[in-house]
Amino acid sequence: MKKTSLLLAAVAALTLATAPLASAGVDVEKIFKKKCAMCHKVDKKKIGPALKDMSTDLAVLKETITNGRKMMPKFKKKLTGEEIDAMVAFVASKNPNAAANPCAANPCAAK
Repeated sequence: MKKTSLLLAAVAALTLATAPLASAGVDVEKIFKKKCAMCHKVDKKKIGPALKDMSTDLAVLKETITNGRKMMPKFKKKLTGEEIDAMVAFVASKNPNAAANPCAANPCAAK
């Protein structure tokens, strides 16, 4: 069981580390700088939370980016589905706890 958990954590880390690269044609760092950096930083709170402190649950990230939450505006009409998916992977990859959460790479893995 422990070996399985470690393997899942390793796969999650590898998946998250390469996820932004896997979204061919989407320059997620450019999108982040243009649409997100005015409120978010990777390592510390700005207006919004730091990326390193955000949820590793991909469904929560996608819902928040797509439909907004509190002060966070919705981006469903500002970004394509592919761009939103790339941003979800990018945000999740910046959280150091993502490797410890196998559901970060695959929300259905724990089900």
